[in-house]
Amino acid sequence: MSDWIVNDGPEDRCFGCGHQNPSGLRLRFRRLEGGGVESLYSVPADYAGAPGIVHGGIQAAILDEVLGFAVHDATGFDDSINVVTVDFRLRYRRPVPTETELRVVGRYVRSDGRDYYVEGDILDAEGEVLTHAEARWRRIEPS
Repeated sequence: MSDWIVNDGPEDRCFGCGHQNPSGLRLRFRRLEGGGVESLYSVPADYAGAPGIVHGGIQAAILDEVLGFAVHDATGFDDSINVVTVDFRLRYRRPVPTETELRVVGRYVRSDGRDYYVEGDILDAEGEVLTHAEARWRRIEPS
């Protein structure tokens, strides 16, 4: 596996991956051999919905972020390619515990024109899928 990818420049204030956002998740990623990306993350108790359970919106944000990094991985992390989420589907399978290390993976599935299709999971320590997501991202032209 390669080194961790951390967005820590002065303008990196993204809620999901920006390490300059004190209220953000501050996720970091690494590329997986054979394609895809992963993040290891323990969700703070402050992001709970029910006591001890990660809020569903936070799960969505984590998965949206890893899926975006899967798209960037598939495009070679080319800074000239700008993408946004245009379709996002989530399936909550099991409660996701706070304050427990989770593995979050994102995988490129295919592309069609300007669209990239990706999928990913939040997994527990045993590798059980707790939440699954599928998304379509679209390449856009900068304004």
